Amino acid sequence: MEYICKQKGSKSWIAEIILIEQNETQLEADVRGRGTQFHVIVGRHQYGTYLCIPNHGIGCELASLSDTFWNWEQLCRHLSEVDAHTVSTGLYQLKAIW
Repeated sequence: MEYICKQKGSKSWIAEIILIEQNETQLEADVRGRGTQFHVIVGRHQYGTYLCIPNHGIGCELASLSDTFWNWEQLCRHLSEVDAHTVSTGLYQLKAIW
């Protein structure tokens, strides 16, 4: 599914998220935007939600998938602001199905 990313003070861009697999405790998808691809694995654990992006060596805690700001802040520790925005907005798109 395609979605539009708009970061404050910059141009918007089109990104895409492709759901690969999902079950009750985990989902796996590819996120693409501005020339970069992220293979994301989102899971639930006893105390919340986590995100792994193995092809970038990233793992972190998440808030709910709808909390794009908090998730963006977590991802900015590991990615550029633009890439973090692409991923956090993509996760938001998945909230309706997971």
